[in-house]
Amino acid sequence: MNRFTDKVAVVTGGAQGLGEAFATRFAAEGACVAIVDLQCDKCEKVAAQVRERYCVQTLAVDASVADPEAVQGVVARVMAHFGRIDIWVNNAGLYRGTAMEDISMQEWQMMIDVNYTGVFVCTKAVAPVMKRQNHGRIINMSSIAGRTGFKNSLAYCSNKAAVIGLTRASAMDLAPYGVTVNAVCPGTIMTDMVARVDAEICQHEGWPLGTHIKNKMESIPVRRLGTVEDVAGVVAFLASDDSAFVTGQAIEVDGGELLI
Repeated sequence: MNRFTDKVAVVTGGAQGLGEAFATRFAAEGACVAIVDLQCDKCEKVAAQVRERYCVQTLAVDASVADPEAVQGVVARVMAHFGRIDIWVNNAGLYRGTAMEDISMQEWQMMIDVNYTGVFVCTKAVAPVMKRQNHGRIINMSSIAGRTGFKNSLAYCSNKAAVIGLTRASAMDLAPYGVTVNAVCPGTIMTDMVARVDAEICQHEGWPLGTHIKNKMESIPVRRLGTVEDVAGVVAFLASDDSAFVTGQAIEVDGGELLI
């Protein structure tokens, strides 16, 4: 099934984890893909792998989503290379598990810049392109952390909650132009970031490595962690014409984790 033939997808934070899975899924369904990341070598490697495996055009772009000029440069470069942008996934993000009293203003601002302001900067930059096309799909990666609270995650939880508000307001602004904006809220997905979080929590609590992940698995109704493919399937739906009447939503992909 090639839902994205002749479409161009941009994925920020696309060099690994969820972003790599999104780029791969779009290419598998026929899209040309631009991968944006600060990890230059990984970015180029993923672009090359996707291009070779699926015989689609790819582009690797080194840029920070927190830098408005750099993001404008990304849009200009993608347009010069492909001539259009149909899908934009705001996936770039970072996590720091820091207790409230230990969060420095530098760390606080860094997380806002990437996790929240970066989504705004990218949405603002690509919106004029999609409005001219009278078509577009913007997907913002939030988290179930934006729906609830987690210990030692004040900055992350508040960033991800803010992304949901930004998504809904953007959806209202762009709906008249055939552009939908939705958020995806993954639960505990087995990525390198989750492995790092497990290590941080286990060290802080004095637990054996892997205890946090084991506890999570036992608490999730489906009794497993999510995979990047679980999330990529939902992102692909929101990027496709199948979701033309879906906008302003925040969809949880969490195996029922928030039901507990």
